[in-house]
Amino acid sequence: MQSANRARMSGRAAVAAMTVAIALMVPLWVAAQSGQSSPEGTLTLDEAVATAMQNNLELHAARQEILTARARLEHASRWAPSNPQISVRQRRRDPPGPGGTSTDFGVELSQELWIGGQRGLNRSGRQSEVESARAMIQFLELTVAARTRRAFLDLIVARESVETAQRAVAVTEEIQQSTRSRKEAGEATRIEVNSAAIGVGRARSALAEAQANANEARARLRELMADQVPEYIELSGDFNLRALDLPPRSELLNRVVGHRGDLAAAAADIAAAESDLALSKRQLIPNLTVFGFYEQEEEEDITGVGVSMPLPVLHRYGGERKEAQADLRKAQIERDTLLLEVRIGLDRAIEDYRVAKSRIEAVSEQVLASAEDNVRLTYEAFRAGEVGITAVSSAQEALLQARRAYLEARRAFIRAATDLERTSGGLLVVHGRPAEAETSREDEINEKES
Repeated sequence: MQSANRARMSGRAAVAAMTVAIALMVPLWVAAQSGQSSPEGTLTLDEAVATAMQNNLELHAARQEILTARARLEHASRWAPSNPQISVRQRRRDPPGPGGTSTDFGVELSQELWIGGQRGLNRSGRQSEVESARAMIQFLELTVAARTRRAFLDLIVARESVETAQRAVAVTEEIQQSTRSRKEAGEATRIEVNSAAIGVGRARSALAEAQANANEARARLRELMADQVPEYIELSGDFNLRALDLPPRSELLNRVVGHRGDLAAAAADIAAAESDLALSKRQLIPNLTVFGFYEQEEEEDITGVGVSMPLPVLHRYGGERKEAQADLRKAQIERDTLLLEVRIGLDRAIEDYRVAKSRIEAVSEQVLASAEDNVRLTYEAFRAGEVGITAVSSAQEALLQARRAYLEARRAFIRAATDLERTSGGLLVVHGRPAEAETSREDEINEKES
């Protein structure tokens, strides 16, 4: 029993080590999994992504590209370049002299045939186009999922921004009302009343900006989910920050290159261009047309077979070959450009994530709560006559700055995490996880093993 447990634990440890080396499997966002039921009227991160995968119009349009590529493959798979042809002719003989007239009759059936492996090359090129379309769909699905996660989290932050702005408005309005009362009692000056009014105006302006940002974030989420977002809905989840645990850069880069769908599509495009170039060279070998005929001339019946072929003398397909060579070179350049973008983008995304993580840890909710508490304490001191309105204004300014830094840090972290997911081709991905029962990474791996 102990040896069996040891073997099971060692197996789990191996799986855990491989998984950590391959992907960032710790979630940025803690949300209910799609397999678990959520309260009515609550939208989780996983549910939002699943809805986008099912209804996103950009994905629907892109999936039609696969059907188009398959149709071209079906056309290239035909066994003959054209349909058989039949010709019927009739001639009337009217020789000079006393002889009578006669009618000649003839029928010919012909069929063009592939020569030089042209069918196979054409079919290979179109098959590569199908593979390219599939790979691009995979990458587009990843991109839409990352954009949906970002829009979902942006909406969460936007709603938090509205809530903090509403609290700021409430505090500044209370300060304004108290300042007016003290002014009527002769305990405050007009400058203090004006300063309080300025604070209210700034807080209301920040609230209006926060509401506009929330509307914009909701619109982005609606667009990605094909307008499948209810009018009134609660978003479920909370931030959970973890450090990146990555293998060496060269190893990580190789895995990312092998994981990105757009790079696989670029490789398939090169294969298709190579097949088209080979096909353009084979076109110098013309297709054969075989035919059989039957003719009836006066009292004679004539049958026979034959072959015909065009002579590649005037048209030698030079333009087609040059075009195919240019297309191949273009596909290779696009692949190399994409590889360069991946190398640079991956390094940048990793560094951006680490910086954003440090930034959001530095400007935590506790910092924002402390700034709000300072405003209340300063206000109480102001009411007690211990400080002037300048101190209250300074506390309000500090609150606005802290709120701005807090929200910007969260937005930057969301942006960095989703950019990392997209750049890594889904290798370093934001996963949803149950918020009620947070499990360790090893427990999560054990669940997957089960």
